[in-house]
Amino acid sequence: MIFYGSKATKLKDGTLNNIKCPNCEDGRTMHYAIFGKYAYLYWIPMFPIGKENILECASCKKTYTLKTLPNQIREKFNIEKADVKYPIWYFSGLAVLVVIIALLIYSGKQNAENEKRYIEDPAVGDVYALETPQKGYYSTMKINKVTADSIFVIYNDVSIDKKSKTYKIDKPENYTTEFDGYSKAEIKSLFAKKTIYDVDRD
Repeated sequence: MIFYGSKATKLKDGTLNNIKCPNCEDGRTMHYAIFGKYAYLYWIPMFPIGKENILECASCKKTYTLKTLPNQIREKFNIEKADVKYPIWYFSGLAVLVVIIALLIYSGKQNAENEKRYIEDPAVGDVYALETPQKGYYSTMKINKVTADSIFVIYNDVSIDKKSKTYKIDKPENYTTEFDGYSKAEIKSLFAKKTIYDVDRD
């Protein structure tokens, strides 16, 4: 279940003096509060979604929103709220998302560099995820032996229809004792064509 919604916190409060209450006409003072509203996800503030202003006559206690008041009072109040800004923590969720995205980008680049290195310098035990001749199915093969210009692999007996789930079938019991050989140039070509699309090294 995703928990999301909006909340508000008080950003500023104060008093307006020398004004005339539209209701009682005796009131010459209004108390005000400025609330900041923010959206949250799992109780983490994500971003601000506006402000709300409440004003109350000190004499008759009638409350007003800013848009219901005369221009004279609104202009005076606008001076009071000019310096009211959203606190930094209202943007906490966005900051976390930026960090996560940056880490994912960095991790992706590191993984791509590692895979390129593994293809250039194969080692016994490397597991290649690859697209099978049967379109829409994927499997793995494991390096069993490496020579100066060739590698020998054992094929996985099992295939799967989810490209990102080949790790689920990468089990020792799924590999037979039969193996096949490739030149290192052929492996590089298969990787370049995305037939081999992932390389895992313990």
